[in-house]
Amino acid sequence: MCGSHRHHLLHDQKKDRQSYKVLDHIYPNQASYTVCNSSLSEYAVLGFELGFSLASPESLVCWEAQFGDFNNTAQCIIDQFLSCGQDKWHRQNGLVVLLPHGYEGMGPEHSSARLERFLQMSNDDADELPGWNDNFEFQQLHDANWIVANCTTPANYFHILRRQLVLPFRKPLIIMTPKSLLRLPEARSSFDDMTPGTSFRRLIPDTTVTASEDVKKLVFCTGKVYYDLVKARKSLHCEAHIAVVRVEQLSPFPFDLVKNEADKYPMADIVWAQEEPKNMGAWTYVQPRISTALNRNRFATYAGRRPSAATATGNKKLHMMEQQEIIDTVLSL
Repeated sequence: MCGSHRHHLLHDQKKDRQSYKVLDHIYPNQASYTVCNSSLSEYAVLGFELGFSLASPESLVCWEAQFGDFNNTAQCIIDQFLSCGQDKWHRQNGLVVLLPHGYEGMGPEHSSARLERFLQMSNDDADELPGWNDNFEFQQLHDANWIVANCTTPANYFHILRRQLVLPFRKPLIIMTPKSLLRLPEARSSFDDMTPGTSFRRLIPDTTVTASEDVKKLVFCTGKVYYDLVKARKSLHCEAHIAVVRVEQLSPFPFDLVKNEADKYPMADIVWAQEEPKNMGAWTYVQPRISTALNRNRFATYAGRRPSAATATGNKKLHMMEQQEIIDTVLSL
């Protein structure tokens, strides 16, 4: 692991070989916690963690790339084993793959975990609306080949990891993890959101809207761009007219919750907003599924970067211009 996870192991600055793992001392009789630095050989290390999770299904095994972009050197493991292992060999696997993802002006090698690739390999049908019943969420998870998420709150991240072990079956979990959100004051959760009675939220509605009939635009998005949009919306004083909804679990797609949100705002235009270029990110995955969820009576339009061969520009000024263009497009009435 890397990034902020390196702080999970504290070293004594005065005593040699003395260290302390904070997460290994939370509760009496808890399971052991191990954090390891690994070499930058994603193919080898992800393959090892895949095997470890198969051999130890009761363990929560997480692998984090230094940047999400670097998962491409482990593509063979992802394509041949992780995405389709249950179909091929009837072997379930609960490996968690953490991929730092987000457009922050760091260039084409440090911006995108290639969310679109994981969504393209998801096995849910874009044109078929699953039957509504009390076990809808559970059944979706059971039938999925894996789970793809982009959490925007610490509480949701906590719950989705906890759910990995609570489920009576195992599925790989792919998470687009945050970078700047680790230091963003707005991206925090109360401990009340992690107490008994709380759970993972596949979709987070907009709680700032007071009168649904005044909403002219319903914006669905996922990940860091949410915080950029609500900050700009507040500065323009248009909270009453634009609702911004976070899709936290992209696959399996939350058809039921998307329909509920759209039904709240029957007169609103529906927009999917993303930071990625149009030929990347979640757009081509969510577009037909939003249409299916709404019985093809309403459709989403796109707001994001234009199609591109590279995942991101290497020019910081151009990045800022593109980011502002997305915000202006989403918040225009």
